[in-house]
Amino acid sequence: LAYSFLVFRELFFLKQKRNLNSYYTALIIFLLLSSFSSVLDQFEDVRFIKLALTANTIILITINSARISWIAFLNKKEKRQLLGISVGMILLFSFYISNSTDNGIVYSTIGYFSNTLNQFNLLISIYGLIYFGFLFFTTLFHLPTAEAYDRKATEVSALQYLSKMINRVLDFEEMLETITEQALNVSNSDHAFIIMDGEQQKFPTGLKNISIVNANRIYSEYRKRSNLQKENTVFSFNIDPTLLTKETNEKVSEITVTKFKGHNNSNGLLFVSRKESIPYDEEERSLIQTFTDYASIAIENSRLLAESIEKERLEQELQVAREMQLKLLPQKIPEYKEFEISAVFIPAFEVGGDYYDFFELEGNKLGFVIADVSGKGVSAAFIMAEIRGIFESLAKSGSSPKEILIKANMILERTLDKKSFVSGIYGYIARNTGELVFCRAGHPSLLIAGKEGIKEHTPAGCGLGLTYSEIFETTLEEIKVKLEKDEIVVLYTDGITESKNSKKKILV
Repeated sequence: LAYSFLVFRELFFLKQKRNLNSYYTALIIFLLLSSFSSVLDQFEDVRFIKLALTANTIILITINSARISWIAFLNKKEKRQLLGISVGMILLFSFYISNSTDNGIVYSTIGYFSNTLNQFNLLISIYGLIYFGFLFFTTLFHLPTAEAYDRKATEVSALQYLSKMINRVLDFEEMLETITEQALNVSNSDHAFIIMDGEQQKFPTGLKNISIVNANRIYSEYRKRSNLQKENTVFSFNIDPTLLTKETNEKVSEITVTKFKGHNNSNGLLFVSRKESIPYDEEERSLIQTFTDYASIAIENSRLLAESIEKERLEQELQVAREMQLKLLPQKIPEYKEFEISAVFIPAFEVGGDYYDFFELEGNKLGFVIADVSGKGVSAAFIMAEIRGIFESLAKSGSSPKEILIKANMILERTLDKKSFVSGIYGYIARNTGELVFCRAGHPSLLIAGKEGIKEHTPAGCGLGLTYSEIFETTLEEIKVKLEKDEIVVLYTDGITESKNSKKKILV
């Protein structure tokens, strides 16, 4: 009996949204008072007290039995099961009550032991009969709306699931498959597929219960009618069954199309369809639009995530390329007692086309080169690596700066494309005499700073790769300069002359 009472208490408070302790406390008090009042049966004058307490207890049982809001949270299948359970419990408690009267087996057993316990048993049985009676009729009235509730629950569940997907790491194809699967639940449809934008030839993807042949034919039919579609609305139409292939035995009647919305424009279409000719009502169309808006965010996030991963991968590769490029530059600046050398290399991007190097030449000479490949980025870095090899091999030949630039231009003719060229200065300094000999190929001027100020040396010369005719050789000019004590020779690339401040103004 105690167990039964605790079960009723648990059912009473199940899914309640308000504090109903006072109702149940009152029931417990009257239930106990009514049970203990059975001792008054031997006194004829006060039997009415037991009757009054019992009547009040039954009234409270009836009030509490009516509070069964948890039925609304059951689906259709569970409500059908509950109807069967209620009928069984009503029959059981009816049989139990009938045997709890004066001539019943329950009364003769429990009543012989204790009248109070028998009264409590009778009231609990009445509680069960009334409670399951309410449960039966309430469930019976809720049954017609159970299907609508199940559908709403499915719709909410699908939207919640899609909301979780927005922040999850998912493969893009897996994302589309999940969207069409959930679209069937939300729209109460039989088929679904997606057409993504951004491709010249658009193929259906995420196919659910429909062949790719029929999906393509539905999409073609949609394109014929799409001029009727207004912006930001759901477009519904029906299709002639003869337009679909008969090989798959697929029946499609009503179709609804919604657009996935990216940041600025549409990035795809969601198709849902039904076998039967049951048009999508306004509520369903609105729900499909809401679902598509959620799906759009999930697709956008998936794409952004893929782009982010790809960007990170490229950045790592560029970082490796930058490290490799830095290894192509001199790892140690030469040191001499006659003069001091300093150099700095800061690429605008991870990799670039600027290059400098030093060469030990015969006759106590230090060869040097500075070059700049047109353009930026990886392509310029590849050409820069090739330039390094060319000058390193030509410098050992002992030729003059002019001859080395001419030979370098001839070699580049076989590898340099028409859109690229290289500017540079090649020369050497005689350590014993301080004589500077150099030749310029379209590079910024060589500067010499001394006591009399800064002198700019700009001998004639065409950039490497601009022309491979005799014009390159005839325009190339080699000059000699005698360096004095404390004079400074400055070589630089156009990164210096093109540098800008925070106001986008050129500094030099």
